[in-house]
Order: sequence, then C-alpha cells, then structure tokens
Amino acid sequence: MPFQGLRVLLFLLLSIGCVPGCLGMPPAPAGTGHLAQRSQSAEGPAPDEARALTGRAGQDEAPQSDLAGRPRAADPNPAYGGQPLPGTSLAEADESDPDDGPKQRARQGLEPEDFHLENIVKRIKAAAGFGPDQDLAKRALENGVALFREEKYDEAASELKTAANRWPESAIEEDALFLLGECQFFSDRYFQAHDTYGRLLANHANTRYLDTVMHRTFAIARYWDRQQHRTGTWPTTPNLTDRTRPRFDTFGHAVEAYQRIRLHDPIGPLADHAVMALANAYFLRGRFEEAAFNYDVLRREYPDSSHQLESHLLGLQAKKRIYQGSRYDGKPLEEAEEIVEQALTLFPRELGEERERLVRNRARIIEEQAMRDFDMGQFYETKRSYGAARFYYHRVTDKYPDSRTAERARQRIAALRDKPDEPPNYFHWLTDLIPGENR
Repeated sequence: MPFQGLRVLLFLLLSIGCVPGCLGMPPAPAGTGHLAQRSQSAEGPAPDEARALTGRAGQDEAPQSDLAGRPRAADPNPAYGGQPLPGTSLAEADESDPDDGPKQRARQGLEPEDFHLENIVKRIKAAAGFGPDQDLAKRALENGVALFREEKYDEAASELKTAANRWPESAIEEDALFLLGECQFFSDRYFQAHDTYGRLLANHANTRYLDTVMHRTFAIARYWDRQQHRTGTWPTTPNLTDRTRPRFDTFGHAVEAYQRIRLHDPIGPLADHAVMALANAYFLRGRFEEAAFNYDVLRREYPDSSHQLESHLLGLQAKKRIYQGSRYDGKPLEEAEEIVEQALTLFPRELGEERERLVRNRARIIEEQAMRDFDMGQFYETKRSYGAARFYYHRVTDKYPDSRTAERARQRIAALRDKPDEPPNYFHWLTDLIPGENR
C-alpha cells in the first residue's frame, strides 16, 4: 500500500509539472522577420522578393504589400485594414454575451468521452489550477495586445497563449490565436505560425481574420516552396538550423498551406493563386499528374481567374508528359486535345505567338492518336485476326484522314483485302467435339 500511494503521488507531481508545458513553449529570442523586412542573405530572399511572396507579380494582381509588413508605432495595425487591434473591446463583448466561452452541461457519472486524451488533459489542468478562467484570459489578452503594439513579439506570445488556453471556444480565444500567429510570423517562426493559424481556422471557421490569415498562409507557402526549390533536400532530411522552415518535408508543408487556402476560403481573392502556385510547384518538380490535376481544377472552378491562359498552356504540357505511348492509357491525349481546342477558342487574341505552337501541338496529338489505332491494327494483324486489323486501319482513315499515319493504314487495308476475317482453325477436329461450340 505505501508503494502504491507513492506511485499515485508521483503521477500527480508529473501531471502538475507537465501542465505549464501544455500551455505553450517559453519565450524565445526575437527574430528578424524574413517575410517582413529581411535583408539579402544566402538563406533567404531579398526584401523585394520577400514582399512578392505575399501575392502575384504585377500591379493589378498582387495583394497589398503591407500585409507582409511589420506594424509600426505610428500605425500599429496596418495589416488589419484600419480596424482596431484584436482584444480592444473584448471586455464589453464578453459581458454582453455570458454564454461565450467553455460550454458546460449536466453530467451524471463517467461517460465515454471522459476517457479521450483531450478531456483527460483538461481535467489535469483544472485540477492543477490551470483550467478555464475568463478574467485571467482577459488580462492576458490585454497584456498581449499591449506587448504586440510595442513589437515585443516573444513576450506577447507568452501572454496570448495563456489567453487562448484559459478561455477556449470564445472571442478571447479567437483574438488571442490570431495575434499569437502574428507574433510567430513576425518572429520568423513560420511553422509555429502555420500551426497557430490552423488552430484558429479549426476552432473558428468563420473568423473575422480570415482575409489576413489567408495572406499570411500564402506568404508562408510561397516562402517554403521557393526555399525547398533552392535547397533541394529530401523530405526525410532533418532541418536543425533554420527556424523559418519545418523540421522535415518543407515542400509537403508548403503543399498543405496552399491547399488550406482553397479549403478554407475557396472563393477568396487568393484561392486561384494558391491552386496555380501549387500546380506550378508540382510541374517544376516533374510531378506532372498532380500538376495536371491542379491545372484542371483552376480551369474548371475558377473561370474568371487571371491564370486561365497559363493554366491551359501549362496544363497541355503536363498532359503531354503524362502520356507514355501507344501501349498505355490514351486519356491524357484526349484531354490534351480538348485543352488545345478550348485555348484556341477562348483566347484568339491573347495567344499571340503561342497560337502557332498550339496548332503544331494539335497536329502532333492527332498523329499520336492515329498511331494508337494503327498499332492496334498491327497487333491484330500479327495474330492473323485480319477482320479486327482492318477495323482499326479503317478507323485511322476515317477519324484522322489527313494524318501521315492514315496513308500507312490505307496501304495495309489494300494488303489485307483478300485475307479472311478470322485465322484458320487448325484444331477443328478438337473443337468439333465440344458441344455448343461456336464455329
């Protein structure tokens, strides 16, 4: 019994000791703001390039540059459209809405969800004095906002973590998570910021900070995408020195960030840019099937996108690279032909010199399709199934009469004119013995 009591005491001490760790990591040294105002260096982009990471090239396409800039003392919230910083009116909001915060319900005895790890952790926190506390959360948020205004991002992050954890499922948590992500973003901790923004979107799908979160996510995705393209490391290669990137698989996390934009804001201003950027990233890495899929998504779901022409031209190239020859699936060829016809119809003036190239591509695609049927005819000809061979040769001459392969097909049709449709049955003496056998 004494030994069992000692084990219980040890468990409680360990549980209490892990609670502060559950509330967040300790503050870390301030960063330099890679995406905000970083100077040229070997491991990061120049300021102009970094600002470009938050949007597209071109005056009419790029998101506002201040969305990637550090808030200044004279204008402490340029990234939020002139609106008050989060948390400035939360006291009044929470007082007017007493139901805002952790939801409680009448309970009798233990229930299955009580054994979920998340609920066990909550009970341990409550038992250790780290449970929900609205007043403490408000004070922590106010302190976090004040520190954020002073650009003390690491100190602010500690307060904001407390605010988010002490009053979940509330406007306090929403504001605290958003500002926490901002602190991590401006401190170069992009992986942590990405996780925090994800937690915000998971807990508050209709958050009023969606626009800014999408711009931050796009900036992070572009940065990871370009960094991985430069370094070319394997997904399993650990990153132990650069805190701006994940520990493993930088490109995989960039893909996740691109997809998050389309998932959480499918009709937002950055959705089509994220899809196009993802398709281009796959294309550059030789993953043409994924690239073609995303180009298809852009063409179908974003007909008004400024990337429509590029998605047709690059989608065509991706489809051509997917096709492996006449002995493999011909669907990529059919889709490539469809893309060519759409591009020639939709962009008669915008194509310019690309029009000639598209016409040549269409001729090559038609020749490849004709060759597929011609090869099938040759296959049956070698099997002495001359009827099937003639069928495919006639198909070439009927569907692709102007192709070079059509002339070869006509020659084979003439050569097989006197051949029987089916090869001779050398085992008729055996098949005649089988009742009901078709002869």
